[in-house]
Amino acid sequence: MMVRRRIVLLILACWGSWTVAGYSLADSRAAEPLIGEIVIDIADMPGDTAPLAETARGLIYLKAGDRFSAEKFQHSLEALKQSGIFRAIDIPDPDWDRPEITLTFRLTPFRRIRDIRISGAFPLFEKEVLNAMTFYTGDVLVAEKLADQEKNIARLFINEGYVAPEVSVTAKEDPADGHYVVDVEIGKGDFYRIERVGIRGNRAFSAARLKMRLSTWKSSRLPAGMSRFIQKELDRDTRNLTEFYRKKGYADVVVRPMTEKDRNRKTVSVFFIVEEGPRYKISFEGHKAFWRFTLKKDLVLARRGNKGDMGLRKSIRNIRERYHRAGYLSARVKTEEEMSDDQRVRKIRLIIDEGPQSVVGSVAIEGNEAFDDERIGKQMLTRLPGVIGDGEFVPEVLEEDKGAISALYLKQGYTETRVTDRVRIRDDEAENKKRAAVSLTIGEGVQTRTEAVSFQGLSVLSQADALDGIALKPGEPFRKYMVRSDENTLAAMISEKGYPHVRVTGAVAFSPDKSGATLTYTVDEGPYVEMGEVFVTGNFRTRRQIFLNETELEPGAPFSLIRMLEAQRNIRNISALDTANFKTLGLKEEADRVNLLVEAEEKKPYYFQIGGGYDTAREFFINSAVGDHNLFGLNRDAWICGEYSQIGYRAEAGITEPRFMGTRISSTTSAFAEEKEEFNKDFGIRTMGASQVFSRKFRKYFDASLSFRYEYREQYRTDPDKAIPAGDEDKYDPRSILVTTPSLRYNSTDSFIRPRKGLYALAAVDISKGLGDTLDDFFKYRFEGRYYYTPLERLTLALRGRYGYIDPFSSASNIPDDQLFFLGGTADVRGFDENKLRFDDAGDPLGGRTEILGSLEARFDLGMNFELAAFYDVGSIRNTLLNEGADDFRSSAGLGLRYITPIGPIGFLYGWKLDKEPGESGGKLHFTLGYTF
Repeated sequence: MMVRRRIVLLILACWGSWTVAGYSLADSRAAEPLIGEIVIDIADMPGDTAPLAETARGLIYLKAGDRFSAEKFQHSLEALKQSGIFRAIDIPDPDWDRPEITLTFRLTPFRRIRDIRISGAFPLFEKEVLNAMTFYTGDVLVAEKLADQEKNIARLFINEGYVAPEVSVTAKEDPADGHYVVDVEIGKGDFYRIERVGIRGNRAFSAARLKMRLSTWKSSRLPAGMSRFIQKELDRDTRNLTEFYRKKGYADVVVRPMTEKDRNRKTVSVFFIVEEGPRYKISFEGHKAFWRFTLKKDLVLARRGNKGDMGLRKSIRNIRERYHRAGYLSARVKTEEEMSDDQRVRKIRLIIDEGPQSVVGSVAIEGNEAFDDERIGKQMLTRLPGVIGDGEFVPEVLEEDKGAISALYLKQGYTETRVTDRVRIRDDEAENKKRAAVSLTIGEGVQTRTEAVSFQGLSVLSQADALDGIALKPGEPFRKYMVRSDENTLAAMISEKGYPHVRVTGAVAFSPDKSGATLTYTVDEGPYVEMGEVFVTGNFRTRRQIFLNETELEPGAPFSLIRMLEAQRNIRNISALDTANFKTLGLKEEADRVNLLVEAEEKKPYYFQIGGGYDTAREFFINSAVGDHNLFGLNRDAWICGEYSQIGYRAEAGITEPRFMGTRISSTTSAFAEEKEEFNKDFGIRTMGASQVFSRKFRKYFDASLSFRYEYREQYRTDPDKAIPAGDEDKYDPRSILVTTPSLRYNSTDSFIRPRKGLYALAAVDISKGLGDTLDDFFKYRFEGRYYYTPLERLTLALRGRYGYIDPFSSASNIPDDQLFFLGGTADVRGFDENKLRFDDAGDPLGGRTEILGSLEARFDLGMNFELAAFYDVGSIRNTLLNEGADDFRSSAGLGLRYITPIGPIGFLYGWKLDKEPGESGGKLHFTLGYTF
């Protein structure tokens, strides 16, 4: 009997809404027809459609030469739908009467956003505008959403103080490939200018003092073109004033902002209405066990306020809990209040009746045979008074101790251990304490050991491998909680063999006396699943091979969830991408192949930067850089940069390959030219050369590098009329040098711009070899460590140590001046002129083959982005070529004030020499950009 099967399928996709027009089966037969050919027809898409066809073919589970499978057909439809690549899928009805059928997939792709171009965003960053939009580069373009973007961006600028911004968002099709370029044109128009800022209701603090804390007031003092009203600044000022009042004792304070806008004049007046409430003066009485400073930590009024006295009640509970944890089980806290006649001060006395402290007088343990008293005692926090603790007795802690003892026994297979306690309290009137005699009785029960382990339904792992992976092996103490752990372990092992849908169930059978346990793990491996293809959308510039290099997923290999997650992490680390989202197609449907779809959002590849400024080490300077973050779509970073300052210039061009020859090693190749005349030195340096750096990150904080550098170097006199010292003529000849530098770095600091905690350490050695002479034949060792610690919220301590040593390896040890170490100045020992920590009899700086440097700095946050710094620097230059100056350490101390900007601090530092020599100044003022270390 001939079978007739009819499929008429039309699937329309419109942003997640899919409709199946028709799907019917007329008859059935024993054998499905063969698939002779699968045709992929990409419709309504100009340009090269071969990549889309290749992607579609990879998502279809049916293959030419296979018999038709309704299940695989359904998986194919689901994969095409879930990919989000095609907005319409049309599959014409094949001729089912033929022995071979041809399946045609007519697919209409979504048009995507190739680029988003923004004009008129200043003073906002483009990123802020993009964050306000609901689509992104690489996303599907939906024309109906363009109007929504205009509203979102307009709302953003209204919140930034603009009166009536006009926003136009249009999409223009690129005829080459059918995708779109979205143009965002912003007409900001006028903005509301802050005309005045007033504070009403303030009695405790002057308006002038409060205004100094307000960003809105500071903006109002700026010229008219810069005094823009910003809503989020107003909200931040409201919180700031509230926190300030609370910290000063006004726990009931309420601050309400009010704005009066004049639309005609484009001005806004801002008023902060302050309801101060009374000032709280809280005192403690009767406290002997704790200092007042300690008890104040339990008060939450300064942080949470005191609405409805909730903050006061919470504070009293905190104090009671502190006393209870210290063994004062009957401690009581009562309050006495007094309001001043003018209702402006609320005095609260917290009267503490501590009562006697309960301390542990003795601890007795009985019934224990498996573990001695010492082992059990280590599990307990209820202990006799000693060096570590005061021996306080707290019933809740004793209950926790009993649980810890039971856990100790449970780990050794004692599944029915019972721990009971008996406590006798006696009064010690001489010391006003209660002494607790604690007796613990342990009913150990029977130790249960694993006698046998069997596996049912397991085929992809050997019994030996499965047994080796689990914790409950024969002879091991039985722990019930480890059954679930071993189930998960077995499931993970089997899953990595290509069975991600595996289910493992463990069952336990005990012997009659419960001394033995037999474990049976029943395994349902589920269907075998293999790795499929990796498909990418949104990569208009980045080549698909870059993604494949990062995934390292081999099609046809057993599916591995671990490798899939690792591939996603690697793709997110591609520097050319802004973000990446992932879909695993076929995993949920339990298909026999799982494909990975990457939805990429690329960064804008080209960039241009320019900056300038002033600091003491360079004085006035200007720098610039231009580059491409994604050169040729290969995820390579290429750049050209340069700097010109009052001490010279430097130009550099380079390219970075993040995966050198397919490895995880980063490679940076660069060429440079530099001329530099540092302050106070009587020589300058001209250098040209090239470098090659290989680096590799290890674990979380470590990275290692190996660099090779060729330099064509020339040292010259800054004063042409000054003669070259006799015997040093060869130092002023051009020299060719090859330098090899291995280094190892550790960096756990929490911020590059403003570190507050963590450790930085560097060890490096320059292996320098002169080509044609021996002047530059030496090893240059460099070691540096920095440590940052923040003991208090506003205080950060920074510590630095540095050591350098030059060790010549040729017979000539006359190292040129331009290779020596110099200290003094903004970057190391502050308070000294640049490079003049050590100088010769003529007052010129002396360099040496050894440098030793140490610095300690305290950074105190003053608020309002200001930071006070106090520092101490010490250093020494040794092994000089001239026997002038001294090897002694020289030191300085000083103060500074910095202003913290989003890109780092700027500030003034003044250092005083602590060992000023005759003829030297008493100190030095430094202007700095960034931290010294």
